Amino acid sequence: MREKDGSASSDQGNTLAERLAWLRRSFPDPETGRPYEIKRIASETGISGSQLYKILSGESPNPGWQHLRALAAFFRVPLDTFDSGEHADSVRAQLATLVELRELKDSGVESLSLRGLTPAQAERIRGVVADLRDSNAASSDDA
Repeated sequence: MREKDGSASSDQGNTLAERLAWLRRSFPDPETGRPYEIKRIASETGISGSQLYKILSGESPNPGWQHLRALAAFFRVPLDTFDSGEHADSVRAQLATLVELRELKDSGVESLSLRGLTPAQAERIRGVVADLRDSNAASSDDA
């Protein structure tokens, strides 16, 4: 997400509500480019709209495991995204990097950022990004 000053925000927050809000902003609906509507998330996860609003508002800071699994699957992120601790921080840092790289690519900067690299080096960078995406997708599937 871009802040008012144009910088990318990688602060996913400390609470479940903040992390979920970050996911909505950072992984928008590909059809609209905007955050997923609560109604759609509720429909596709099986979480009631009222429960989802409680989670997003922080009124329900500790929802059931099944809700977290459904949200992780919906956003295609590892379940650890919602956890706390060093491993979870690392997972969220990787997600933030993916978001920043996607923003760079979407803004046409990918070719500029790879300028000066040999074709093999540029392909290696693309491979690392693909591996990170695959790793995150596999973690989501395991959840």
